[in-house]
Amino acid sequence: MNNNITTDTEQLLVKNDNGIFIITLNNPRYKNALSEELTPGLRRLLKKVDKDKSIRLLVLRGYGNSFCSGGNIKKMNTRKSSLSFNKKVANLEKKQIELTGLIHNMKIPTIAVITGAAAGAGFSLALACDLRIGNTEAFFVSNYSKIGLSGDYGISWFLPNLLGESKAKEIMFLNNRIYADEAKEIGLLNVLIKKDFEERLKSIVNEISKQSQIAMKYIKSNISSAKKNKLNQSLKLEAYHLIKSADTDEHKNAVINFKKSKNI
Repeated sequence: MNNNITTDTEQLLVKNDNGIFIITLNNPRYKNALSEELTPGLRRLLKKVDKDKSIRLLVLRGYGNSFCSGGNIKKMNTRKSSLSFNKKVANLEKKQIELTGLIHNMKIPTIAVITGAAAGAGFSLALACDLRIGNTEAFFVSNYSKIGLSGDYGISWFLPNLLGESKAKEIMFLNNRIYADEAKEIGLLNVLIKKDFEERLKSIVNEISKQSQIAMKYIKSNISSAKKNKLNQSLKLEAYHLIKSADTDEHKNAVINFKKSKNI
């Protein structure tokens, strides 16, 4: 276990369980909103995680009964800025790249654990992860247009890529809450756990973490590249990655273990 990765804010709790790195947003008073303390700390922490080769899987969750409520609306428009329009745009772009952009582009698997509200930028944060696992209290809501904003942290890219353009517009125009059962049905939640949540969550996370790290990295690369590649380009990339992974000890040992478990 690598104990060197720590957080410099009390609004983030971290745990490294033999390569399973768990980050818990710890701002329950504001439903784990992306505060001026939490968000910069989360960016710094994610950079450290991304560079640590001993980490096999990232789990992102919220403390208490919310995942993340997005920006703290109570503090919006309370500070004047002397920055130019272009500087404000550049600053936000950089912040987005270093948060949801970094999560989405990580080579390791990433999981968002949704145990309540994933709203606004918190919705984007959940969408940036590879998988979303939730309980019966989970729900998603945009709320951007309700407060006169157009969306940030990738929601306008993640939603149509996941659900299609029309469904993305519906979610962002109507701002309806999408509760757990519907979220599972349309694909916002990959897994909905209705009983023994923590036990089953741990089992799923452990099973994913046992997979070949090299294979998982190549799988993510293959799937991400498919958005921009034609079929023949994807076939070429798959061939390259499969031959590369076939020549690793992880593959050879996995085949031996698989044969033992199946008595082949």
